[in-house]
Parts: sequence; C-alpha cells; structure tokens
Amino acid sequence: METTKITVQSTIQAGIQKVWDYYTQPEHIISWNFASDDWHCPSATNDLRVGGQYNARMEAKDGSYGFDFSAQYDEVVAFEKIAYTMEDGRKALITFSGDQGTTLVKVIFDAENQNDQEMQRAGWQAILDNFKKYAELKTARIFDFFVDKVNNTIYVRRDFNATLQRVWQAWTTAELLDQWWGPKPWRAETKTMDFREDGHWLYAMVGPDGEKHWGRADYISINKEESFSAKDSFCDENGTVNSELPQNLWEILFRETDGKVLIDLTFTFDSLEDLETNIQMGFREGFTIGLNQLNELLLTMEK
Repeated sequence: METTKITVQSTIQAGIQKVWDYYTQPEHIISWNFASDDWHCPSATNDLRVGGQYNARMEAKDGSYGFDFSAQYDEVVAFEKIAYTMEDGRKALITFSGDQGTTLVKVIFDAENQNDQEMQRAGWQAILDNFKKYAELKTARIFDFFVDKVNNTIYVRRDFNATLQRVWQAWTTAELLDQWWGPKPWRAETKTMDFREDGHWLYAMVGPDGEKHWGRADYISINKEESFSAKDSFCDENGTVNSELPQNLWEILFRETDGKVLIDLTFTFDSLEDLETNIQMGFREGFTIGLNQLNELLLTMEK
C-alpha cells in the first residue's frame, strides 16, 4: 500500500544555526514540543547521529493522558536535514533552509491510519507553530535574571518589540495585566486597581481548578512612561497583608532604545530568607513565563 505523506512548514525569523539548536537540543525541545497550552513536554533526550535515538514524553497538564514519542535517526546533515524512523515504522524528514536571517523549516511525515489526515496535519503544524514562537522569542529578546543575595535583591532585564506607550499600558492597566501576569495555566484576575501614588492593585492568581492566591501592590512613586515603584505583598481577598509571607519592593524602569523598549526591574526583599523563599516558590519560572506572555500580547497590540 502506498504511504500518504503530509507536509507542514514554517518560516522562522532567526538564523539557521540558532533554529537548528532550538529544534534539536533537549533543553529547548521541552519548551516547545506540544500542540496546545494544556499539554507539555516534561522530558526529552536526543542522540543526534545516524543510529541515535530521539525520545520525548508528551503529557496533558492535568495528567489525564500521556505518551512517549521515540524515533531512530536515519540521516543527519547539520543545519540542513534530519531523517528518522518512528517506532511504528513511519518515516519523517525535516529540512532547514536559510536566507538573510530567516529559516524555513519543512517537515514531511508518513500519515498513520488511525486518525484523520487533516487532524494529523493540524497537530504537527501546531507543534511547528509553537516552535516558531519559541525560537523567535529566544532569538529576539534580551533577558537577564540575576540574584544578589548580599543585597536581598533580584534584577531582571527584558526588551520588547513594541512602543513605549504600549508597554507602559500593559503594566499599568488592569484589563491588560490580567492577560499576561499569571503564568499559564494560572491567570491573573483583578479585583480593584487604582494606578496612582498611594493607590494599589488587588488581584488574585487563579489556578486551573479555580484556586485563588491573593496579591497586592501598593504604588509608591510613578513617573509616566519612565518608572514606577510599589510594595508587593501576599494578602487575603480583602487586601489585608499577610506579614508572614515575603514582601518586596518593586522598582521598574522603562526606556526606548534601538526601536525597542528595555525594562529594568529590581525586586528588593526585607531579608535573605524572604528572597530564598520567593525563589523556592517558583518566582523565576513563573515570572519568565509571564514576561513571555507579555511579549505575545504586545505583538497582537502592535498589529
């Protein structure tokens, strides 16, 4: 019986070497190898050579389903193409072709017989689209994250391809904050916001099962489209601060440079213990996801 081949492709705004690395290195694969936000890739290994093995674990985030994807490499030509055979005998070919800082990634794979071919095409295309988003974010952005335990401080720097006005709005408007502040599958939900000196923002971090953790930012100083500072605290739904949990001072600077907006963020804690508790609670991972979501939101706002 003749095998049906399906093709998906995407043009990535990044050089071919970076695209190759992001596509083949396990530390990157786990960040993009899924078709939708309710799935993830918790682990991957890749022995990128002829006869080598590729393995990736794919799981629904709610734990309802998961499977292992494995393949053996038949051909590997660095920065040009990869061919492999899947466990069920089906084959796939991935090609990479570059031109002036962009890379076309094309995937041709054998269709299987259990699912509709259009469903298969859509699923593989969604994964490739997710890869495109990841690779372009990794290539375009400045992202620095530094922990200074001597001064109980976390420093973060990130740039965005957007106007200063848009970036400022995204940080100071409740409707926009709710779209990016909570790292998926969590989300932010504003109860009240009064963006002015001596005003405050009261919001909940809402989990996928409806669980809520409340936070409060009390604004101290505001210089429009330049900077603002605030005291960040955990609290209850009425805004009563929980002094037993870490608090920190936000100092956020905005400036336009080379057609982008660069943000410098300083988070200063009352003690080293508070800083370390915050890190253990997943601050770096959650805040990184949130900034990536902000970047995606800004791209839609600029259209």
